[in-house]
Amino acid sequence: MCSNIDFHVAIHPNSVLNIIPSKDVLQKHQLDFGDFIFLENTIVAELNEGITFGWELAKQVIALAEKVYGKDLHVNYISNRMYDYSVVAQDWLKFFNQNRKFRSFCIVTHGWTGTTNIKIERLFYKEGEIKHFTDLKEALAFTGNLPAQ
Repeated sequence: MCSNIDFHVAIHPNSVLNIIPSKDVLQKHQLDFGDFIFLENTIVAELNEGITFGWELAKQVIALAEKVYGKDLHVNYISNRMYDYSVVAQDWLKFFNQNRKFRSFCIVTHGWTGTTNIKIERLFYKEGEIKHFTDLKEALAFTGNLPAQ
């Protein structure tokens, strides 16, 4: 069941909503700082241009995710980086200090600028490997969310 989806809003060409059928979207939330698409076992984050994504914003996403998946939150997380924005990399430590982790953490970049941020995030992301993709379909296939063609 989908919630908070406005199908009249233009969708970015690199958005997961152009790949995943709406029937496979559990929920979609449009927050002030980006869109969060909840699939069966995966959260896809599509953050807005120019924002700084830190712990205070992450807590809002965690609260939404707990409503969808429960307190365990053992899901995949795909950061679909369609725009340039900043991540407070050291805030990953706050996430892990709450005994949280992802099944997998994938970052999809659509240009060269995102790769620099990944190097910095890897310094603080201690619970597994950050998987880097340049194609969203590959990240969806890795997490088991690519629909059959």
